[in-house]
Amino acid sequence: MKVYGLIAEFNPFHNGHKLFIDSIKQKYHPDVLIAVMSGNFVQRGDFAVLDKWDRARLAVEYGVDLVVELPTAYAVEPADLFAQGAVKLLQQADIDTLFFGTEEQIDFASIAQKLLAVDNSFKQNYQQNSATNLTDYYQSVGINVSKFPNQLLGLNYVKQIQRHDFEISVQTIKRLPSDFSATKIRQRLVDKKTFDQLTPDLTQELLNKRNLVTWDDYFPYLKYQITNSTLEELRQIYQMVEGLEYKLKKEIVKSKNFTQFIEQVKSKRYTMARIRRLMIYVLLNVKSSEINNVYNNPYLRILGFNENGQKYLNILKKSSNVKLITKVGKNEKNLLDLEIRADRIRQLVTDQEENFGKIPYMKGVH
Repeated sequence: MKVYGLIAEFNPFHNGHKLFIDSIKQKYHPDVLIAVMSGNFVQRGDFAVLDKWDRARLAVEYGVDLVVELPTAYAVEPADLFAQGAVKLLQQADIDTLFFGTEEQIDFASIAQKLLAVDNSFKQNYQQNSATNLTDYYQSVGINVSKFPNQLLGLNYVKQIQRHDFEISVQTIKRLPSDFSATKIRQRLVDKKTFDQLTPDLTQELLNKRNLVTWDDYFPYLKYQITNSTLEELRQIYQMVEGLEYKLKKEIVKSKNFTQFIEQVKSKRYTMARIRRLMIYVLLNVKSSEINNVYNNPYLRILGFNENGQKYLNILKKSSNVKLITKVGKNEKNLLDLEIRADRIRQLVTDQEENFGKIPYMKGVH
């Protein structure tokens, strides 16, 4: 049985994603195609423009057989931990091949081996910003992440496969130069411009129905959280390091909006993305113990499937030791504690329930 997997945010689902899925199915003919997809928060430290249920629906409608949620504990992390969580879930879903897009064909396996050999040798040069440091580091082993950012994620996927000795092979799909860009679509949404040539019809329909949520909507809650917390309480937040709690306390008083606040907090030491992720942790009041709890208690949360995906789920139920979750009840509440809290925060603005009473999106299932 050919069980293939991919890792995505679909934020939002656009024509480039559809082309990628179509390419896998037309060229490689999987028996089942599984997507691990970020939930309501994404890797760059932001809110997904559509919630996880809408995005799972889009994925299934446009060719994915089974959608599994990447928990917030992995989804809002730097590339290496994001990759670790996503690849582990695909391993637990028993895939045999991982697909990802790349702008340029390179020898991912040999570069990943080099990086694993020198993983602990990366040293931050504080005369440069951290993004430049990381770019220089990868350049030294033959990969240009500044020009081809998707290569960095792909490389991290391969590193995690090698590090954990997963029996997963890798196939790449060439990314063609195009206007398909989730970043561009999100900006056009903010600017209230059209993007109908960039997305399938259903994406367009759902985006037109939903209110766009951004950090501006949640800044008052973040401001309250920082203002109301003591320095010691802020110090307990996951990834709060090197006295950043003092900087947050100082700048939050003077900042009128989220963008201004982040500009004041960022420095050469920390990328904008890292600060944005930290603000998600602060908003959600995330502790290291909660992150570790997710890492140590794996589960597969199912967000959507078609008839093909349902058949594979029945196989997984018999063969896998990992807990499969299709709906949230009392038994799942403790396991999903962080996820439920994260979704409750989103609900403060959207007023949409994200867990209790929700079932996976099902296409063609009787």
